[in-house]
Amino acid sequence: MANLIRFASNRLVLISVASLLTLFVLFHSFEPRRRAWSCKTLSSCLGGNRPPAYKHWDGVPVDLAVGKNEKKLGDGTVFYHRHIVNTQPDILFQVLSRDSHSWSADFRSTRRTIYDFLDMVVSTDLDLTRVSLGLMTASRDEFEAAKEAITPLPFARVALLYRENDGGGPASKIRYEDRHRPEVQRTRRGAIASARNYLTARTLQDEEHVVWVDADIVEFSDGLIQTMIAHAQKRDDVGILTALCTQTITANYDKNAWSYNRDEPLVNGLVQDKDFDKAADTLVDTRTYIDELIKGTTNDDIVPLDSVGGTILYIKASLLRQGVNFPTSYIVGTTWPHEGWVGIESEGLCYMASQLEGGGTCFVLGGNHHVRHADWS
Repeated sequence: MANLIRFASNRLVLISVASLLTLFVLFHSFEPRRRAWSCKTLSSCLGGNRPPAYKHWDGVPVDLAVGKNEKKLGDGTVFYHRHIVNTQPDILFQVLSRDSHSWSADFRSTRRTIYDFLDMVVSTDLDLTRVSLGLMTASRDEFEAAKEAITPLPFARVALLYRENDGGGPASKIRYEDRHRPEVQRTRRGAIASARNYLTARTLQDEEHVVWVDADIVEFSDGLIQTMIAHAQKRDDVGILTALCTQTITANYDKNAWSYNRDEPLVNGLVQDKDFDKAADTLVDTRTYIDELIKGTTNDDIVPLDSVGGTILYIKASLLRQGVNFPTSYIVGTTWPHEGWVGIESEGLCYMASQLEGGGTCFVLGGNHHVRHADWS
């Protein structure tokens, strides 16, 4: 009898485990969820992965009036615009998304979506009636998903752009899985710079602060955006800001943010054409990355930079209106016959801003301020 009881008990356990596994597989294979399900940590796995609650509904006009329209621009780009009447946004968030893969995924998590990105924006605790959102994608499905995802959120203004095939050009032929290969970086980053400039030109209106966030950023430290804005408002020379970008197994993910070595003559002076490659190699070997620069700093500190990355990036809108943009070629060392040897895309922003009279200087936030990059692409 005892053996029969043990057998029945073990069988019940096995059936229960099998049922749970079956439900888990079905749920994550066919789930109607719009957000990623994360078991990256025990708390996220057991906590239901609830999205953050928006806390500023009191600031939304009672007589809310929304205007929206969609049209095809002269270059073929599909443009969707939605705005809340009688709002005056001063912050513009901008993001590029090639397709659904751009949102990436965390370890032990399902793939993220536009809903997860918007949850992250909500988590900043900003009043969204002060916030505009600009998003450009090369996927019609993502374009339609974004239109649906923004519906319940009171962004003052939203501009969504769909450019088929990344707008064309050589970069559109780079496979997603090959995007980090060294031999495609010049083409890829030039195309990213062009896309960033295009989105800015189409979306920036009267906002004072522009915040770029890469699609595969999954987390902001508390008060990050507010701290960036506070520094920019406090000091005229603070025009561009970034923060440390971490990944679970990487202390400093974004290697495009750095300060160069002033004591290295090859990179601090005029570089002859024949020395371009040597200068670039020397720069890589001697520059200091932000994880080293911010050691010993506090949350109130900012540290000067010569180059910034684009994972998280604050820019005073006044600099953009004066002509600062993302260089589509190596801008430092440019001559009439050819481009220079460094300074493409975000790595050329600080150089451009420094050439303006009273132009902004680049800085990184000190202390514990950071963003976190997704574990998987």
